[in-house]
Amino acid sequence: MIAQLFALKIVLKVTKGTAAGGFLTFHAPYSCQSDAFFGDLVNPSNKGFTMDDNTLENCSAQSLETWPYTSLAYKPEEKVKKLRVFQPWAPDWPETKRVRAWTKLVSYIKRNDVQVLMGTRISCFPDDDRQVWQWTKELISLIGHEHIMGLSIGNELELFDMFRKELRVDDACLHRLWDGGYAYSWFKEVVAEFDAMGYGHIPITSVFGARALSTKTSTFTETPVSRVNTLLSKLVSDYKERFVFAFNLYPYFDPKLKLDKNTRDQCNGALSYSLCWEPECNLPREISKAREKITNLTGNPNWRMWLTEVGWASEFAPTLLSAMKNCPRYSSPESLLTFYKGFLAWDLTISGASKSLKPPEMAFWHTMRDAPQLGTLEHFGLVKNCGDRECKTVPDPGMLAIPEPPPGFNPQDQDQAENAKDDASNDASGMQENLLQEQEEAEEEEVSDHAGGLEDNLLLFVQEM
Repeated sequence: MIAQLFALKIVLKVTKGTAAGGFLTFHAPYSCQSDAFFGDLVNPSNKGFTMDDNTLENCSAQSLETWPYTSLAYKPEEKVKKLRVFQPWAPDWPETKRVRAWTKLVSYIKRNDVQVLMGTRISCFPDDDRQVWQWTKELISLIGHEHIMGLSIGNELELFDMFRKELRVDDACLHRLWDGGYAYSWFKEVVAEFDAMGYGHIPITSVFGARALSTKTSTFTETPVSRVNTLLSKLVSDYKERFVFAFNLYPYFDPKLKLDKNTRDQCNGALSYSLCWEPECNLPREISKAREKITNLTGNPNWRMWLTEVGWASEFAPTLLSAMKNCPRYSSPESLLTFYKGFLAWDLTISGASKSLKPPEMAFWHTMRDAPQLGTLEHFGLVKNCGDRECKTVPDPGMLAIPEPPPGFNPQDQDQAENAKDDASNDASGMQENLLQEQEEAEEEEVSDHAGGLEDNLLLFVQEM
């Protein structure tokens, strides 16, 4: 393996040298093809892509270099400039593919002068964590100081209790992670080694999702199985402004959304609230909630914050457990591309007329290609498969419009858990009633499968919010 990494460094140095004026080389920038035009990308220096597992493992040479559906796709000098890599490699991926995948990835990063938010894991398996961190250090060394914008340690730890089967989590793990202090101690150990490599000036973070915001109090989530507020308080105390708050926020997975009244499969109200990007819409409001909790914790309304994932699925995601799973239009290419079109035009603003809030300084679109997540294929990519040259598309670009809400629709009903809870007893299409009904059916049939467990957890999640 040492010989392989040495050879990889030689290849990258030669590649870098030829690009600087040695041998004449030609590289056609990869981007998926489409006749659709969505407009220019707003704030290009503050937006980037996530690197999905499918692309990293199987076709890193086909990483998107330009933003699909924009004028930038026809200007080779305008490239994707930010990239979030969740982890450098996974222990269950074929080791024989790693060096080639890294070679192509590092070439892509250097050729396009990409800044990388590099990730490493916190899990229930310390040996795996150490192996992934070792790979992370190796890949960071290959990429080089000038291309590392930050280090992310851990991703959505607050969901470990909710996805026990998929993440192989048990009670002992949760105790070790939180009350046993493993999440905190491993974070500090990684940062110490990162600093020893000469990166003491680079921002660090641990990424959380919407469930970390679900508490009704002014703080982040704090339960025996998810002590997010305690962990964040320690990290802020230890690392001060070097620590950046980072969140994966998906209106697509919002558990409070409900079907249109008196329907079983229509969701125009939820879509009208969740596909838009104005301050009163679903995502900006959720980011505002994060901003307010950051301010409450730090006392600083301008503390740095990144939106590390946002996206939409073009097909039903098995992890979508809300009532939206019954609405065909919700998980569709039309909704994915409508949401992406809004992302391109979004200036990152989250402030409304009534309050001024510091927006996130960075936003990452998830993702390039459809990829497995928690053991099942999810369809969040702008491209379907490795090798595809075409972007996802729709027959008529005129279909890419946010639907009009039904008469009497009130976004507040979607956003407030109390309203959702009250409506569930009266509205047959309410999400909580659907979940309770499914739970009761499972109990009657003496079925204790994992999906039922997830829905119980989701119901608890909604009640917490």
